[in-house]
Amino acid sequence: MFSYAVKRVIRSSGLFAALLLGVVLASTFFAGINIGADTTAKATLNQQLSQVLADVIISQYSWQPSSTWANAVQKVKNVNGVTGAEVISRGHYQTSTTFGSSTYYFTIAGISNGSRVREGLTVTSGSSSLGTNETYVWIGSKNAEEIVLNDTIPLDFTVYSRDDQTIEVHCSLKVVGFVELNDNAYGLATGYFFSSIQYQSLREQYGYGDNLLIVSWEETFARILDAVPVYNAPFATQILAYLNLDALINPWDILASTEAIRTITAQVNQAVAEYTMTAYNNLEQTLMNYQSTSMLMRFTFFIVALPVFFVAWYVGTTVSSVSYNLRRREIGLLLTKGVSSGQLFRMFLTESIIIGVVGSLIGIGLGFVLGPFFATPVGGELGVAPALNQEVVIMTIIFGLAITLLSTFRPSRKAASLPAVDALREYVYTEEVKPYKQKLPWLAFILGTYKIIMFFLGINLFQMFFGRPLPFTNIVLMILFGLWLMIDSALNVIGPLLFFWGFTKIFILGSLKFQQLVTRTLRFLGDLGTLATKNVRRNPARAASVAFLLALIVGYSFQTVGALASQQDYDLRRIKNDVGADISVQPASTANALGVANAIGNLSGVASTTIEYSLSGTLPSQYANLPIRMVDPDKWLSTAYYEDGWFSGNDATTAFQQMKTSNETVILDKNVAKILEKGVGDNITLNIGGSMLQLRIVGLFGVDVVQQQYYVQKDQYIGGAFWSYMPVGLFNSVEGTIYPQAEVLVKLEPSSSGADIASEIRTLANVSYVRSVAENLATYQSNLLLVGSSNVQRIGVVFSILAASVGTSLATLVSLQERKREASIMNVRGLSFKQLVTVFLAENLPVVVFSVVLGVVVGLIWVSGNISASNANLSYLLVTYRMTFPLDSIILLSTCLILVFASSIIPVILMTKRYISKVERIVRL
Repeated sequence: MFSYAVKRVIRSSGLFAALLLGVVLASTFFAGINIGADTTAKATLNQQLSQVLADVIISQYSWQPSSTWANAVQKVKNVNGVTGAEVISRGHYQTSTTFGSSTYYFTIAGISNGSRVREGLTVTSGSSSLGTNETYVWIGSKNAEEIVLNDTIPLDFTVYSRDDQTIEVHCSLKVVGFVELNDNAYGLATGYFFSSIQYQSLREQYGYGDNLLIVSWEETFARILDAVPVYNAPFATQILAYLNLDALINPWDILASTEAIRTITAQVNQAVAEYTMTAYNNLEQTLMNYQSTSMLMRFTFFIVALPVFFVAWYVGTTVSSVSYNLRRREIGLLLTKGVSSGQLFRMFLTESIIIGVVGSLIGIGLGFVLGPFFATPVGGELGVAPALNQEVVIMTIIFGLAITLLSTFRPSRKAASLPAVDALREYVYTEEVKPYKQKLPWLAFILGTYKIIMFFLGINLFQMFFGRPLPFTNIVLMILFGLWLMIDSALNVIGPLLFFWGFTKIFILGSLKFQQLVTRTLRFLGDLGTLATKNVRRNPARAASVAFLLALIVGYSFQTVGALASQQDYDLRRIKNDVGADISVQPASTANALGVANAIGNLSGVASTTIEYSLSGTLPSQYANLPIRMVDPDKWLSTAYYEDGWFSGNDATTAFQQMKTSNETVILDKNVAKILEKGVGDNITLNIGGSMLQLRIVGLFGVDVVQQQYYVQKDQYIGGAFWSYMPVGLFNSVEGTIYPQAEVLVKLEPSSSGADIASEIRTLANVSYVRSVAENLATYQSNLLLVGSSNVQRIGVVFSILAASVGTSLATLVSLQERKREASIMNVRGLSFKQLVTVFLAENLPVVVFSVVLGVVVGLIWVSGNISASNANLSYLLVTYRMTFPLDSIILLSTCLILVFASSIIPVILMTKRYISKVERIVRL
């Protein structure tokens, strides 16, 4: 039987190729997402571990001499698994320097000779080595331009010991060079051992390390350390240990990796215990966070893959049914030769196993080749080679066999149980012969329609009532309502599937309505249209299957692509809102704001700048703050980022135009105005800096919130969460009584590089910190944990459409295969190639067009419903999700729809041409 099955697979290559193609697609996607998930997981872990600059940190909270620290370093280096260790000290001082009359703050870092700081340190000028009481100055220091080589920086300080003894330290550091530090070196020197993003933000926002000096620990800092034998000295010393992470951490066995890290940490603790030092590692929490997020990532990958798996099974089942029906004559001959039904069934299963194994192996190869596409974020680089392990191979083969056997089991068992007499008839058209059951399709249709309506209305019951009291107290109703909430949540995922399945079963398979609609539609074709509709009427089951398949996949594609586009749009707008413009700059002080703005305005690529003053006010007899921004009405609209929907009462342009006419105006927080029952044109009294101001409301800013209690605090003190805008001219009348924070907003030319200009701004004088949309967006997009599944979802859409197109093509091919005699007869009776193609297309295209339209409509409603559900959790945020389809999304969806129609048209043309060619050869003979 096995040899016969192999021969049949080879001989019937056309029929089996149809099933094989579906298995290859599903196996490729299955192998691809597994390889992609493993590769992404490894790259994600490497990315997170690379941001941990010091693996193990050893600290001591009481004073120890430098010799003790040196001995402890040697002990740590001897621990198995530790690849390196160094001692580092840091101190924070303020001093009046010789190069200025002001007091400056310095951070001094003492690094050892083998420090990793030296690996990221580049001497830009001066000496290449450090001696006693010599220092490097970081060129990024705020006052670096005021320091020159051979300057002397005094670091004099006084420390009081517990017994009230006074210890004075006098140390002068000679500047022998200027150095540049990469992010890792800067983090180690200043003590921020995690992501460069974190310490970059701290450095910019709070000025940590603004003036950074680097000295030799052995030559300089050890002397300072020994000179101050007290616990409250203004510096701290640590040992940084580095582990062999390649040997200790396995991305696919986090528990064992965590245990290995804990073991080495315990050994380090034991090594330094005699010095009363304590070690802790920075890796364990990173590994635990990675474990949970990687599991979520893999779960997301498989959720995305489910439609592809479902389509593969559905297509396989449909093709198998028709294929076995076309083999009735062969089955009958085998039965008459004494082959039993059991032997036939085992032969069919053997054929399925061969197809499953071959398809799985092909899928594994294609999955490995396509692995980088599954793992690499769009526009990014993964940095890790795709990994194909034994588990993925075994799982993919099992999956391919499962898909194949599930697709062929029922049709093969039915074919094997045919009576010999019936089987000897070469071909009999078969549809469902058992009584048609309407209850299940109607239930699916009702539930699906309910969820589609809820999506359309933007209602999510779970989010509406979660954490809020129910509108009734009856325990039975509460239980029933709780059960319904669970069903409603499940319908968020399967509701459209139930709708498509119920709709096609009821209105295409179980009713003549669709056939009648097709008949009326094809009247313009005359007799050809009549001939085409007859076949539609006798193939309702197949038409229903194709309609369900296409509608589901098209709807899924629009939902997935729309959700991804909406998420990308939301992320970009959220970052723009957080920054406030293309770039925002914090001056060193409010007094420097105008000079900084002018300096930035002179840079190439800058379109405009404006200053925004942030402060707070109160309502009369209230204590809660109202956040206020004073802006230039002329420049703010052309520079800052805003959305028209944030302004009401008057549009933004009108409101700011009215602000230009009078300084006593305000664009008020919308919800504060609602509580006070104020509107545009009304006056409001605000207390700013001790001055009571009468202001006219020219507009409202913000969005509606669900609960006004957010604004009405204890004892009815009214505060605000959204900004109220006032003209900057009002600032002059209250200047001296308020102390606002100034921020310079920068608008760039369309072709300018935000990252390059942000870096250039950081070199300007009196700049505290800089935020850039381009940099923040790049940082977000480089985080694989945040964007790791987006690319897989896009590829999932492509594979789903390919699977659906293959399914449609196969259904069309087998349908035409069944009707090859009919096609030949129609050709002999005078129908031309063009007329035959018209008939066959008229049979298929109405179903395809109907399915695509249904899928597009439901898909758009599906996207809209999910967006409304997401926005329900953003009650107090300005930026919300919106439905958008950018050009790349439109191109992707258009390509998918073209493939769907091509899968119906191309097989018809090819098969019709083949049949006519055969007839012509017979006639010539």
